[in-house]
Amino acid sequence: MIIDRIENASRYYALGNGLAQAFEHIKNNDLTEIAPGSYPIIRDKVRMIVFDSKQTNTDRITMEGHRKNIDIQYWISGSELMGYAPLLSHNLLEPFNEEKDCGNCSADASFTRLEPGMFAIYFPTDLHTAVIDEKCNSTVRKIVFKVCVE
Repeated sequence: MIIDRIENASRYYALGNGLAQAFEHIKNNDLTEIAPGSYPIIRDKVRMIVFDSKQTNTDRITMEGHRKNIDIQYWISGSELMGYAPLLSHNLLEPFNEEKDCGNCSADASFTRLEPGMFAIYFPTDLHTAVIDEKCNSTVRKIVFKVCVE
C-alpha cells in the first residue's frame, strides 16, 4: 500500500506502465465534471471508475482485496477514513468473486484520512476499506483506477 499526493505520482511510474498511464490520466484531465461510471483507459489493462457517493455509517467493517488488479484510488472532493491491512492469511467471509475480482475479509486495520489531491495504491497483497467518522465530509467524489497486474 502506498499513500501520497498527486504531485508526487511520477515517483511511482516505475511500478508499471498501467500505473503511469492512470496517473497521467489524472494529471491531464478535468475529473471534476465527468459523469459517474466506468471508462476504459487502456483496453483490458486500465479502467477508470468514477464514484459520487454519500457516506453512511455502518457497524460492520469488511475489507476487500483483489487478485487481478491494483487499485489506485484518487480523491477529487470530500474525505474518507481508509483502512488497510496486509492480506497475509485472513479468511474470506464469502467465496471470492472472480468476475468482480473481489473478496471480502474481516481484519484489524490501520486507518488514514484521504483528502482531495491524495491517492492510495492497493496491491493484491493489500486489504482496504472506507469507513465513516464525524470528521469526514458527507459527499465524496473519488476516482478508482483498476490496473491489471502486469
